[in-house]
Amino acid sequence: MLTELQRIFSLQNFFKVTSTTKTHVNYNLKKPSKILIHNIYVNWLQSTCSKCSKMFPIFVNKSFDQLKANNVPFGCINPCLPNDNDSSILHNLSHYAPEKETKLKLDLYVPTQDVMQYFIQWQRYRKYWWSSITTTPSLFSINEIKYENEIAKVDIAAQFHWGQEVVETVTLDHRNNILENLSSISCSTNLEAALFILLLDAFNSESKHYLRFHRKMAPYKMSFALDYKDSDNKSTMNELAILLYNLMETNKITTWLPDFALPMESQIKENLLMGVTYTAVISEGSLSNGIVHLLNSNTTLKEQIHIADISDYAAVLFQK
Repeated sequence: MLTELQRIFSLQNFFKVTSTTKTHVNYNLKKPSKILIHNIYVNWLQSTCSKCSKMFPIFVNKSFDQLKANNVPFGCINPCLPNDNDSSILHNLSHYAPEKETKLKLDLYVPTQDVMQYFIQWQRYRKYWWSSITTTPSLFSINEIKYENEIAKVDIAAQFHWGQEVVETVTLDHRNNILENLSSISCSTNLEAALFILLLDAFNSESKHYLRFHRKMAPYKMSFALDYKDSDNKSTMNELAILLYNLMETNKITTWLPDFALPMESQIKENLLMGVTYTAVISEGSLSNGIVHLLNSNTTLKEQIHIADISDYAAVLFQK
């Protein structure tokens, strides 16, 4: 694990390391890491709310008065927001995640006679969510249930070559004093742990030369690379890339611009190291026929698309 963490902290675009020892690292999160955390948070909210809305109401604050008359299931979400400040984080290298925690928690209150059904169901929901935001769905598994007094706990764990890392805990508690005949189920994880799990998974591919994120999580969805031979055309191609970049950003598609002074292969490598999902390769022919080649970082396949359609096509890709 130490080797993998050192590789992660070597990502200078993701982390600003301020000090390091044999056992600890101090660092600040840079913009791509903050975007990744934001993506995790938004997807977590969407997944929990979509599951709950199909079965029962969900609330942000624990105001139960209106529910006392109806003994029906309901849920409450911890309204904790991601911390976007630039404070320094201390990371003990003996653990995959920092000690800092931004807790994400969903509390469910369900009739006691039905609680075991919900308990099993939400274990599966949470495992599915973790599998749905990574490129390695088989990485996650549900551990055995542990019982203590009137509490049952089960962990969702990621299996790495050095062992298991717990990513979320689902807890069943019969000791509920809020409403009669209801038991509580809690699903709890934290953003910082999720950030490092996704980074560890992104590095867990056969290739050691790029990060591979799920398209829903990738900090940057799109990027560009210039394939030029004539220096006179390079300036025009650069302007075209900037124009398309602004168009993507206007449409809320996060986009990364590499160093266009580098050769095309190095531009693409930089994009892959950022975990970019698609790279649009602009060639000199693009200036005359409007065609660019869209490179999928996960499959390395290329497809042709016209410049006029690229923004709409990208919107369709990332809305799925």
